[in-house]
Amino acid sequence: MGLLRDWTFIEEAVRIPALREVVREALIKAVFTRDDRVLPRGIIADLSRAPAATVKVKDDAEIRKLVQVFNGSESSVNLGLAPEDYHYFRKELGVGKDRDVGVVPKPRVLLTYDWLVPEPRGVQLDFGAYRAVDLDGGQRAIAQVGATWKDVYDAASEKGHLVPFVPTVPLDFSIGDGVWGDAPYASYRAEFAEDVNALRTVSAYGHRTRLGFEEVSGEGAGYDLLHAILPLADEFLVPTEVAFRLVPGSAARRTLTYGYEDAAKASAALDKLAGSLRTPHWVHMADAGAAGVLRPGVAAEAFTVQLGIGGTAAGLAAREKAYDALLTGYKAKAADVPNPFDVPADVYRKAADRVGRSLFVGEVRMPIKALPAFVERAKALGQHVSARPSLYASLRSSGTLSAFPAFESSKERHRVYELSKGVANAVAEIPGATFVSRIAHLWDDSPGFRRRMEILRKLKLEIDAPRVIQPLVVP
Repeated sequence: MGLLRDWTFIEEAVRIPALREVVREALIKAVFTRDDRVLPRGIIADLSRAPAATVKVKDDAEIRKLVQVFNGSESSVNLGLAPEDYHYFRKELGVGKDRDVGVVPKPRVLLTYDWLVPEPRGVQLDFGAYRAVDLDGGQRAIAQVGATWKDVYDAASEKGHLVPFVPTVPLDFSIGDGVWGDAPYASYRAEFAEDVNALRTVSAYGHRTRLGFEEVSGEGAGYDLLHAILPLADEFLVPTEVAFRLVPGSAARRTLTYGYEDAAKASAALDKLAGSLRTPHWVHMADAGAAGVLRPGVAAEAFTVQLGIGGTAAGLAAREKAYDALLTGYKAKAADVPNPFDVPADVYRKAADRVGRSLFVGEVRMPIKALPAFVERAKALGQHVSARPSLYASLRSSGTLSAFPAFESSKERHRVYELSKGVANAVAEIPGATFVSRIAHLWDDSPGFRRRMEILRKLKLEIDAPRVIQPLVVP
């Protein structure tokens, strides 16, 4: 995560004499789009510079060695590289006294876009080979951060268990993408963080550390630190493994699919479901555009609601009837649509490739009843910028809809900014709705947010003394 790095960069940039008079929003736009008409060439060069080196790590010992070299407790001579590799490494990184060198994880897949300010002076860790999965008897899973979500899901299914969280937008994410990326993991009952028992990590001092307790349930004490740090874990640590609970598999499972003519009818049905005591595994919604991408060649209604349910073979029919009674107003229903997560890995990844061609700008959190209003505003935005919108969403038992608007558009930086601002403006007109994205955090200039960021910055500088985990880059 680079929120602290981006925020610090913007805060410091407004102190530069050449940029002092630039309006904050104009500055953020210039940083996002790399606008050389506003920013000095030196800043443009820094923003365009990739990490100095990428290292494909295979075990904790390699990570610990790198961190210890960068925090000054170990000589770079002991990296174990061939002479030519060693000299390249030192030259590219500029390892030396009083030199901050950062370590930043490399996401496997990004739903939206990377942080504004790259880590230009350090090492990017590629966890592609970090893919071991230990199901530990089926009560929990301990997955290395490079393991893909689909691989973990399939491994658990073979043992008769289920991974409790699924991606709202089905890209081929890794488990680590839920910690430092923007993988939209959740279930009907809980967010991703609530299913995480512990993180195994390497600290900024090169020590193996653990947050949380892998051996006990999530109802015990001592989890506040884990859940407080989880969204910011890679600001202070290098996560290597994630331990999370598994859900016991049902004797029988079924995927129910309902088609609705408009957003109002879909919204009313989902509102009734959230107000009931029913607890499906997951509830997803897609408009006609998104459904066409997920299931090409299959005719879809304006809005499709799909949910996964489980139970005994004898009781499943009664459960289905109960959901039919709740999800009223549908035009069509299908009970024989395959579970989108149970398909073979190659089929899942082909669908992920199709979904990944769309441009996503972030997440919109809103009450279910606000869905029709948001859909209308998204359509108006799409017409204004000539980019057809589509929508992927998932429902929470709290009554909140987590929606991810997607656009048929190029992924050029100015286009991403334009659509991000358009979605933010649309959401600002809807009571109770919030736009969550990397750039939306920088637009937030409220006193409370600034105070929290200052506290976080002080905390990082005090407890992350070596500053080798994403050091604070300033212009």
